Amino acid sequence: MRVFAHYVLINPAFWLVAYLLIVAVFNWRRRKWLSLLAVILLPLFYGALPKWIISNWEREFTPVKALHESEVGLPILVLGAGSTPDERVSPVQQLHIAARMRLLEGIRLWMQSPNSQLIVSGAGRPGFVSQAEVYAQAASELGVPLHKVDTVSSPRTTFEEAVRYREKFPDRRKLVLVTSSLHMRRAVKIFESQGIEVVPSPYHFISLAHPDGPKHPFVIPSIEGLNLWTMVFHEWMGMLTLGW
Repeated sequence: MRVFAHYVLINPAFWLVAYLLIVAVFNWRRRKWLSLLAVILLPLFYGALPKWIISNWEREFTPVKALHESEVGLPILVLGAGSTPDERVSPVQQLHIAARMRLLEGIRLWMQSPNSQLIVSGAGRPGFVSQAEVYAQAASELGVPLHKVDTVSSPRTTFEEAVRYREKFPDRRKLVLVTSSLHMRRAVKIFESQGIEVVPSPYHFISLAHPDGPKHPFVIPSIEGLNLWTMVFHEWMGMLTLGW
């Protein structure tokens, strides 16, 4: 009963798919365009295809378990991923989940190379503290000395992050880049277009596979499918905008 409730009763994707199927069947004769639209929307609630697309992108970069000897001492740049400067909570909690994970990865690498400078990036809303500053406060809270942290506080896009980094650190043309595995492909190309050599350190691999196989059957629709398709479309649009 618990499994039935989880996959059916309290699964909004199941009811949305059921509704789309009803629309497709009962409108086939009178309004075929509506039926076709419903059929086209159905795959958005299944995550197998977008996860396969993402896994192919993620395979381009190997996770960095330990920095190579030649990479020790390089600056470590953590790209922005959002924050909310609400003073009721600590700086670590002000970071959005993706940003928090990026910072943790950056600190993990910095602990292997404490002579490196940890550089954090990201703008905030006008008149408010920037995400880079929240990053710096959070890094300090987690044990990184503030004199080991540099901020780049104005960028709002990945392209701006590359340009502002190059402008602020013109003599540091090689760095360790920390961002999500899905975003890394686009980020590397952007930084390389600015003449910056990148050591990719991806995190948050969406296509991780359990040795025992998937927990949820692929035939069960889920809201996760929508989230995965959103990520795929976001990356496609980003690459299209940059002409790739």
